[in-house]
Amino acid sequence: MAMALSASDLPAIYSLLTNSMSGDERVRKPAETALSQLESRPGFCFCLMEVITAKDLASQVDVRLMASVYFKNSISRYWRNRRDSS
Repeated sequence: MAMALSASDLPAIYSLLTNSMSGDERVRKPAETALSQLESRPGFCFCLMEVITAKDLASQVDVRLMASVYFKNSISRYWRNRRDSS
């Protein structure tokens, strides 16, 4: 099982989110790949919520919105709807 992500991973995740919005494909693609690899690790959604709700990132709307999109997609992929599991 993969190691859980924690608050100590926030700077790296923030950087990956920022790079995932780059117009330069050489920057964007590796960031997207890294984020999709992290997505299935425990704690990924926690880290995204920390980015989304961080008061010191209030002016970083673009990064917070990207974190929101990854959060939504992670929930859709990895959390089962109760109706689906019965």
